[in-house]
Amino acid sequence: MMNQIKINGIRLNKNYLQVTQEEFDRHYTSGMLLYQALQSKSINLVFMALNTLGDRSFISGAIASRHLKNVLNQDGNWACKRDICTLSIYPHHYRFRLLGGLLSLLGQQKISFWHMVSSKAMLTFVVDQQNCDAFIELLSSNFDLPKSHVPFEQEENDELTKFLKKKYPETRATYVEEKIKTYGITLETDLTLNAYRFSFDQLAGFGRELQSIDDSENSEDKFFHTCAHLISPENIRLFLLTGKSPGFTEGQTCPAELLSFHGPHFGDRHSIISRALNCLSKKSIPVLQAACTGSSIGIILAQGKGEAAKQALTDVFENP
Repeated sequence: MMNQIKINGIRLNKNYLQVTQEEFDRHYTSGMLLYQALQSKSINLVFMALNTLGDRSFISGAIASRHLKNVLNQDGNWACKRDICTLSIYPHHYRFRLLGGLLSLLGQQKISFWHMVSSKAMLTFVVDQQNCDAFIELLSSNFDLPKSHVPFEQEENDELTKFLKKKYPETRATYVEEKIKTYGITLETDLTLNAYRFSFDQLAGFGRELQSIDDSENSEDKFFHTCAHLISPENIRLFLLTGKSPGFTEGQTCPAELLSFHGPHFGDRHSIISRALNCLSKKSIPVLQAACTGSSIGIILAQGKGEAAKQALTDVFENP
């Protein structure tokens, strides 16, 4: 049962804009991409998802509402949606049981979301603010949370932000050091990227299937990354990066590698994901998917591209 799964908390961020660039140049050879344009305007991406697979390529990000005017004045094929929020649960420990239980609940209750992405510690959802209360109720009712827990809601505090940026230059949104510090750049190879298209009813069934997988300590019984996005009011595209096939429903598959890193202050500065992807573009290394949530970045590459990508990042990022 879901109430047997313990998590440490729920993190909530309200009043964001979702900005999406559809059908961008997949070879990164022409035009300014969403993350590059936001970098040029010193606008911080608190969440970003990039996809080049299937019949829909897109870059979608969440930014502070105060940047609405800048976004509306932007030339190009950007779509903007107001009043969205991000909701995260932590930790997930890359367990099929937790992910499956959550997907099953979302499918059963048909609670819609725009994006889902896993990071090192969190499963993060982008949802309409009007669905926020229902989402929190689903999480609070079906997970074992600490008794004292209430959703931790981060709010912008202009006075505190000004104080921190004055006292600690590394928190300034316009400050980027020559070499960006990380806690380590890791590369996972010999992985399989599984792609699915589900209705909400099918999503519930797939979630139950994931729950049935033995919750052991073996890495083969864990996922390495997951992301999903809404493709119509009734259909969801879901990707699951795994090691050896754990025996659940097969979708479209391709061999892949995962490059990921985690670092200080990533969630409080613009351009981290942009600089990472620009490094790969300069070396003509194609990206299948990428995600940025808080202080974690994950980049999915075709098999055999990981080592070159890791080396390319060392021009800009420190790997202790």
